[in-house]
Amino acid sequence: MLAGGAEYRRVMRAALARRYGPQLPPLQETTGGIGMRRSQLGAFLDGLKPAFRGQIGQQANGTPLYRRYDWIEAGTIIGVTYRATPYRPALKARVLALFEGPNGPTADVEVEEIVRGRPKISAHWVGVKNLHPLSLQEAA
Repeated sequence: MLAGGAEYRRVMRAALARRYGPQLPPLQETTGGIGMRRSQLGAFLDGLKPAFRGQIGQQANGTPLYRRYDWIEAGTIIGVTYRATPYRPALKARVLALFEGPNGPTADVEVEEIVRGRPKISAHWVGVKNLHPLSLQEAA
């Protein structure tokens, strides 16, 4: 989507045409006054929000379980950092499934914690806001 005044959109179209040539897909453009253009851009961006993909089952209450949400995929090893305890190091976890929980997108994960000096795997439901890709240091 090209958003802006007529002259700005003309320059954007020219730059994209120069870069992509005949492969340039059809473009959407905003029209009207600034308020209308902002509204159109907001609606376009809302349509780009991450979505659940690949239903793989359902919970006992009928809530669908999915294989993927945004960058998170079932089977992926990720880091869990709870916003309530930011000082605590990230925990390694394996994603089992993803679903729409009462507070938004949620992951069913197996978390690896050290309890009394021994590794322990436990199941948790974690909001995707608390998940992040593991850095090389965390993965080691």
